[in-house]
Amino acid sequence: MKESEGLVSSVFTNPIKAVLDLADEGMNGASTQFDKLRDQRFCIGITGLSQSGKSTFITSLINQLLQHDTASLPGFSPVLTDRLLGVKIHPLDAPELPQFPYDDAYRGLASPQPHWPPSTEDASGCLLELRLENTGAKFNPFSRKQFSLYLEIRDYPGEWLLDLPLRDMSYSRWCAQCNAQYTQAPRAELLGELLTELQHLDPLAEADEAILKALNQRYVAFLNACKYNSKSLSLIQPGRFLIPGRIDDPEILTFLPLLKCGGYTEGQLNAAAKNSYYKVCQRRYKRYIKELVEPFYKAFFSRIDRQLVLVDVVNALNAGPDYIDDMRQALANITDSFAYGSRNRLLQLFSPKIDKVVFAATKIDQVLSEDHEAVRQLLSVIVKQAYRNAQHEGIQPICEATAAVRSSKEVKHENQLGISGFGADGNPIGYIHPKIPNRIPEGDEWAAFLTWKIPPLNPPKGISYQNDDAIPHIRLDSILNALIGDKCV
Repeated sequence: MKESEGLVSSVFTNPIKAVLDLADEGMNGASTQFDKLRDQRFCIGITGLSQSGKSTFITSLINQLLQHDTASLPGFSPVLTDRLLGVKIHPLDAPELPQFPYDDAYRGLASPQPHWPPSTEDASGCLLELRLENTGAKFNPFSRKQFSLYLEIRDYPGEWLLDLPLRDMSYSRWCAQCNAQYTQAPRAELLGELLTELQHLDPLAEADEAILKALNQRYVAFLNACKYNSKSLSLIQPGRFLIPGRIDDPEILTFLPLLKCGGYTEGQLNAAAKNSYYKVCQRRYKRYIKELVEPFYKAFFSRIDRQLVLVDVVNALNAGPDYIDDMRQALANITDSFAYGSRNRLLQLFSPKIDKVVFAATKIDQVLSEDHEAVRQLLSVIVKQAYRNAQHEGIQPICEATAAVRSSKEVKHENQLGISGFGADGNPIGYIHPKIPNRIPEGDEWAAFLTWKIPPLNPPKGISYQNDDAIPHIRLDSILNALIGDKCV
């Protein structure tokens, strides 16, 4: 019996003892669990593929709440009704996890030469305390007039997210998946000669560490090309090959997919010598999952209560059909790794499930406001399979569109509306984009998007750190309300 199942069982056989047993976790742990039991603390899983703007989104979310008096949050009910009295940011009660670098990120966005937060290279987190007016106190003289709601937020490299499906995938199955992917565009072109070498490397041959290390280095270079070429792919595994984080033994990263495994039966592969390429890579693959992927899942995702999935729809549209399909598959694979469904409060405490999912198209400031609804509709098509995975478990996901930081303005040029902002060099730029479709283009419909070059936009100028200015955004208040509005009453 799993530990969580035992705890759930004890709730029904002896509920008082089950709650008291929380003290075994220490005072901080017990306090956290009691807050969850009272429905006053929950974890928001902000999930995003690489380059979806996750760290920027977290920075803006914290900023909007801290500056709620001056921020534009008409869609967030506690602000609209003046029930949000104050917000504080605390460290997480997890000493091994550094504090999310909110202040540094905010300073960068509000500097004279504003810049985006750097890409996340390791895990971090924070705890937000929202002090709220208790609406129930009006009808119950014994109720407290105020209460605190605690939001647990954790950040991590988006690359690590793609490893979650490996938890249920054998090494030989992963090799077969890679073989299917790598023989198709655009990965075949990015692999070049390495594809042929991987296809001819005999899994049963005695492993040569020098050859294995050299091939591994070229394989990592290929994964970087998948991410950093002009059009970034989404489904990149193993994610820690790109951003390792804190790792004690680098050998755990020295394996690669053996594409010739499909030419042997499982029996032949299992009977391979211990020093064969297959067995060496298989051992390191298993260690990778046990020592890196499983602990990451347990620390970040096993206790998520609400999930926000960020998707860069506009840039995927600009990249083309292969990249859209790759993103759809990546999102479907990710949602397979989570437990969705509604549960009562005690069961949610001991064996949690995600009871609300919001899919959000990010960076919609790159297109005109008249196209924002089309972006949202296009998102719903892209995440359809992932949406079904969540809906199947009894919850109704939501699709939204947002810009955590609004970096553009709409201008008219020769009787056409366009986008104006500041480029990567800090100088003003402007462009007119094709009409955004509300479904995935087909055939010749792709032409306008494949020739459209989206210039990177810098953050807007004029945000004052000294004056605690609220960061301009688009519809982040609606996402806040969808995620936590019902918890604030």
